[in-house]
Amino acid sequence: MAFSRQRFPHTLSAALAACVALAPAGCGGGEGISKYEVPKTTEPARAARSAEGGEYRILGGMFPADDPEWFFKLAGPAEALNAYEAGFDQLLASVTLAGGQPDFTPPEGWKRGPGRAGIVVATIRTPDGKYEVTVTSSRGGVQENLRRWAADQLGGTFGPADVPKVTRPVDAKGIKGLKADLRGPNNPAAKGGPFMGGRR
Repeated sequence: MAFSRQRFPHTLSAALAACVALAPAGCGGGEGISKYEVPKTTEPARAARSAEGGEYRILGGMFPADDPEWFFKLAGPAEALNAYEAGFDQLLASVTLAGGQPDFTPPEGWKRGPGRAGIVVATIRTPDGKYEVTVTSSRGGVQENLRRWAADQLGGTFGPADVPKVTRPVDAKGIKGLKADLRGPNNPAAKGGPFMGGRR
């Protein structure tokens, strides 16, 4: 649409008047402008939230209780392991140390498997095949092995005062043991290695 010479000045004047009228609402002047800080989502922030929720979990067994050498470990998402805890407790209660070597009876439906190269001497698969208990041999005592599970693998913090908080006695077949229940933000299986429970 073309403007005539007579109408253009009037149109320009109307446009300028509209801009002046709108200026207090959002144009010009620092007083009408607000500044907002929008938080940025970061990996550390997600890790902190995961730690609060206990995203991953290790259920462990140590035999004998006073100076453990044999370790049973089941690792996975915290909520997922709830379905297997009763079976894991039954497994720990069946442990014997005949001739210094561990023996056990898998719960009904759980499948005993061979060891693997390295220190894994036996495996036990959950009935649905999703998770695996590893049986390993190690030294270092209760506190050091709990610290390795809690800090190195689950990414939490651990000190001497935490030992009684995360363990309870196990009465097995002629042997005393300890059950451990640890939680943290990191997936233990992500580090790999023979200590990992759970499917690869």
